[in-house]
Amino acid sequence: GIESANKIEAFDNSHLFGTYSVSGMITFTLGLPDKNNYRKYKITCEHHDDFHAMKEVIYRRYFRVLMDDLERPDLIIVDGGIGQINVAREIINGLNLGIPVVGLKKDNKHTTEALLAFEPIEEVKIDKRSNLFYMLERMQDEVHEFTINYHKQIRSKGSLSSILDNIE
Repeated sequence: GIESANKIEAFDNSHLFGTYSVSGMITFTLGLPDKNNYRKYKITCEHHDDFHAMKEVIYRRYFRVLMDDLERPDLIIVDGGIGQINVAREIINGLNLGIPVVGLKKDNKHTTEALLAFEPIEEVKIDKRSNLFYMLERMQDEVHEFTINYHKQIRSKGSLSSILDNIE
């Protein structure tokens, strides 16, 4: 139900029991990864949950898109359920961007099962042998891997620091 899906941005969050919270954003242009437009975000909000992390990263990304007059995506995909879709839509609507936001639902084996779209949100089953499914799964895997790698990088730096590092 969208005019174009030439540019898609997808988001995922990662944390370790609420610590070292990060988010990642990947971009697919014309169905292919556009690695020059991948972004990493350290989450700074005090609340350490996926909803606040998603809210922060969506705001930071699209406020910058507005301020720097950057190219807008045709679609935003959040790797999460209805709650994350709703907070992302709240930010996008608050910035008057009009970009559709959808989510990817996973089954109990943590594999892509359905697309969550429309207003109100509906579950759209996708044929697991279709090209659409393969592309969404690839995007979901890509954003997850990108975000997890950044999380591991941040976590390993944090594990090597101590209070003594703050002494002049």
